[in-house]
Amino acid sequence: MPSRWQEDESIVNWYKKFILPLLIVIILISGFTFFLSQQRESYSEPSAPSAANVENISNVLNVEPPIEYTGTSIPILMYHEIGTGPNSLYVSAENFRAQMNYLYNSGYHTVTMANAQEMLVNEKIPAKTVVLTFDDGYRSIYTRAWPIMQEFGFTGTVFVCTDFSCRANYLTWEEIITLQTAGIEIGSHTKNHIDLKTASTERQTQEIFGSKKALEEKLGVPVKSFCYPTGTYNENTPQLVKVVGYTSAVTVANGQATSKNNFYLIPRVRVPGWASLEQFSNSFR
Repeated sequence: MPSRWQEDESIVNWYKKFILPLLIVIILISGFTFFLSQQRESYSEPSAPSAANVENISNVLNVEPPIEYTGTSIPILMYHEIGTGPNSLYVSAENFRAQMNYLYNSGYHTVTMANAQEMLVNEKIPAKTVVLTFDDGYRSIYTRAWPIMQEFGFTGTVFVCTDFSCRANYLTWEEIITLQTAGIEIGSHTKNHIDLKTASTERQTQEIFGSKKALEEKLGVPVKSFCYPTGTYNENTPQLVKVVGYTSAVTVANGQATSKNNFYLIPRVRVPGWASLEQFSNSFR
């Protein structure tokens, strides 16, 4: 018969073997359940990020925010000479810088004429898109306009007459190539700035296709944009411009470009030398 001491020892062993592990399991389950309840109480559904937060995150990650295609038209600004001169085709460097500063501070971004044509075709126009165009290929574009544009990170399109490159006051081929390499689009303004309205079809072809060919041989890239000298053309000219391979042509008709335009008769906004900054801003707002 077992002694009292042996019975007590047996009971202790039984507790150690069965009851103690069970208590440990119960304690662990209770603790885990309490932890889960606390987590549920402290959890809340994440709210959608605000536009400001998205912008801040984009800045930190150095990622551009999504483009909003809210534009319906593109002002294509028309310049000629940058400097002082006898008529309204001359815009002083001081006024040009003020105009570029206005565009920059107002949130506008510049694209080339070729870029703008693609936006218009696809009907995807980012808000506050503007095009800077320069007719004739004067040297002041290189010496005055371009340095100012660089200050603001702007681009544009220069329409050159290919047979004028050897003349004084016009861009040289070296300058034209430098501009193109830097991201400025070079477009055609014919070879000799002739009146296309009165020229024969043969002469028009020589001027329109000849300038395109010369530019592409010098620059090594397709030339897509054309500008009618003095804005003149006849009923056959736009089709001829299209047939030889241009994707757009601009006129001197006043207005902003839209997707409804004939892409070979695109209007522009003239910037005269006498315009104040207020008149400049009102001309395309």
